[in-house]
Amino acid sequence: MKFLHTADWHLGVKTNGRDRLPEQKKVLDEILSIANYENVDCVLIAGDIFNSANPSADAEELFFDCIEKLSCGGDRFVLVLAGNHDDPTRIAAGLPLASKHNIALVGDLNALNEKTFIHGGLVDVVETGKGYIKIQKGLETAVIAYLPYPSESRISEKLDDGLSYSEKIKAWSEIGSGAFSFDSANIFVSHLFLVGSKTRTGEVRVGDSLAIPANALPKADYVALGHLHTPQMPAKNVYYSGAITSLTVNQKGFGVNVFETNNGKVENIQSVKLQNIAKYETVNVNSLIEAEEKLLDFDDNDIVELVVHQSEPLSSSALKTLKKKFACISSIAFIKDETAEEVLSNGRSRKFLSDEELFKNFYKSVRGYEASEELIEMFNLCKGEEDEAD
Repeated sequence: MKFLHTADWHLGVKTNGRDRLPEQKKVLDEILSIANYENVDCVLIAGDIFNSANPSADAEELFFDCIEKLSCGGDRFVLVLAGNHDDPTRIAAGLPLASKHNIALVGDLNALNEKTFIHGGLVDVVETGKGYIKIQKGLETAVIAYLPYPSESRISEKLDDGLSYSEKIKAWSEIGSGAFSFDSANIFVSHLFLVGSKTRTGEVRVGDSLAIPANALPKADYVALGHLHTPQMPAKNVYYSGAITSLTVNQKGFGVNVFETNNGKVENIQSVKLQNIAKYETVNVNSLIEAEEKLLDFDDNDIVELVVHQSEPLSSSALKTLKKKFACISSIAFIKDETAEEVLSNGRSRKFLSDEELFKNFYKSVRGYEASEELIEMFNLCKGEEDEAD
């Protein structure tokens, strides 16, 4: 059998007020194309389907449309797991209808009803139980144990408070993994932090909030995780597929994992890079002219946080013109360049310049060309009236 592992879709997320759903639809279409091209038999979605526990109607419509297409008329099995951004009850609410398409929507460890799934297709659900589901294609079988996002509050309700968080995770994960067998491919799916994983701010260490060691996870042929947005393998047989959308500025690496099972063993694991990802970057410039040059490298669907370092403030008209010309700009920040404030390019200090010279420099830095004689004369006239009033 062939599997596709993905996670952290965060459908409905907005960046600086910009709706990312159009971009996310393109990426989901790409994932569908990968699944079809690779002849995938099973799709594992390891949590954070939505960016909010109360997603918009458009986000939900995109989700259900995508998983229905992924199910390929019921020939492909799809497992969807609730993450920390999802409402587990809401995720599982559509199970009675979804199971008719060979889709399992999992919000807790309760056993799914095997009888509601499609039978006779390419992939059959042959057994279900608390925390696991067993699928079969021909003579090949796989046991998929799952653990939806294990929040501290939810775990504390079920297990002895005397146990540590890691010990509770281990106990919960063993509920489903108890169905693992020597003659099947054994796969574990969850949404959590693993010690040794890499985040944008560094490594997840022992002592970090809700981080668990690898030995708290069941021994599986493949562990499919969600929660961290960078593709990585923090421990043996443990994989984060990564996010499908750039959710933080300057984030790198987006993909899905594809792997095969053969005679109960996992093999040919590969990371497939996603191409339809909009850039989300910070661009630093020293003038609006430089900004225009650098912004030519971005498409309208990209997201740019522009930071302008210069000695003079930015005029509102210049900013409006720039935003109108480059739809990729989501925000513009101004940082006063203290060095430029003190010494000009010709080596002269600002404090020795006349008001007229300061005005000329400011105008050129904003407009990109010299002020006309008429404008300079008007400036001096206005300034003269102000001095007279003083």
